[in-house]
Amino acid sequence: MNGQWHMKKEINVAHIITTITLLVSCLWFLSDMDKRITTNTTQIVHIQEQRKEDLARVEKRLDSIERKLDKLISNSSK
Repeated sequence: MNGQWHMKKEINVAHIITTITLLVSCLWFLSDMDKRITTNTTQIVHIQEQRKEDLARVEKRLDSIERKLDKLISNSSK
């Protein structure tokens, strides 16, 4: 050859199969990623709800402790 590029206009069956396999694999990967994102979102919402419940429970206990301390202080000052 005298330094010129030459391209064949053929398409091999192997190239077609490889391209289709690659596309199917990409779609499968993206679908699996979507499922994982959905699962993580659900878990995050659940954890946030648990935190709210825990915070309410802790506040309730702290209020109870505060009432008991107030009662002890008032009894000891009498």
